[in-house]
Amino acid sequence: MQIGVCAAFGGGIVSSLLLQDPVQAPIALFSSNYLGIVWSVCWWLINYCPGDVVASTHALLPFKMLTKVCLNILRAGQIASRVNISVQKFPGVIAAPLLIGTIAGCGGKLLQDGMQLACGTLPGPSEVSSPGFASRTAFAGALVYYLSVHALEALKPAEGLALVTTVFVVHGLCSDLLRQPLDWTQPLAVLAHKVANVPMPSAQGGVKKPQSKAALPAKSSTHSSTDKKKDK
Repeated sequence: MQIGVCAAFGGGIVSSLLLQDPVQAPIALFSSNYLGIVWSVCWWLINYCPGDVVASTHALLPFKMLTKVCLNILRAGQIASRVNISVQKFPGVIAAPLLIGTIAGCGGKLLQDGMQLACGTLPGPSEVSSPGFASRTAFAGALVYYLSVHALEALKPAEGLALVTTVFVVHGLCSDLLRQPLDWTQPLAVLAHKVANVPMPSAQGGVKKPQSKAALPAKSSTHSSTDKKKDK
């Protein structure tokens, strides 16, 4: 249950702590008894309902897609809200809305990985050591919203939110319908790493380092002598 709480509320909790404004950015679990009760009931129904009725029903494609649509709407709203508050609290600072907006959109994954790492149940590399789709889409959403609404002022806040929400929802629907991840951020990440000359993180969470010439195996003396004989 603790891992579920981290996954569900992690982005809001971490971004709220960074903003330190319980009025504009309260921690969701501390702002309403209703929210915690509803989440706990849903968690129990999915995991421990007799006969797995709810879990099996939720696994059906229409219900799964509906859940993902709701999740993406909430995620986009969280990112936009944190960007707006960051711009207000840290005027003129670009890093604040981008960083806090990104954390708001992927903080749940970061806290979940941290909890699983502490318990020794993390199945692969963490999101911190090897940023994946969650981090990249959160950053892209925060960047697009900040540029379109606050930097360029090309869109109103509601229009910027609608743009980010549409991208998230359409991707989620297409991914479920085609049963493919459709990670549109991967080519952008590869391009950014190529331009910056920074190695891409490997699947094990480290960094892919190019093999140096010193690490290449040298020709053995036997091979060198054979080559000399051939030359003669």
